[in-house]
Amino acid sequence: MSYMSVSRARVTSKSQLVLPKAVREQLDVGPGDVLVFHADEHGIRIEKAAAADDPFSTFDEWSSSADEETYRDL
Repeated sequence: MSYMSVSRARVTSKSQLVLPKAVREQLDVGPGDVLVFHADEHGIRIEKAAAADDPFSTFDEWSSSADEETYRDL
């Protein structure tokens, strides 16, 4: 697949950003998904992590709404 698109996102004071809709759709990501950042001398590549790449995926006991609220700002 070969395509080029450009999107922008602003980093907040908490170092957070909202992925533009086009990027979310292209990566097929949603709430709770994990992204992997690959950095080299050419730039940074972002991709959706496979479930096996997420070391916390087996800890579903920590995935309640209370946990999301508690750890949101980390």
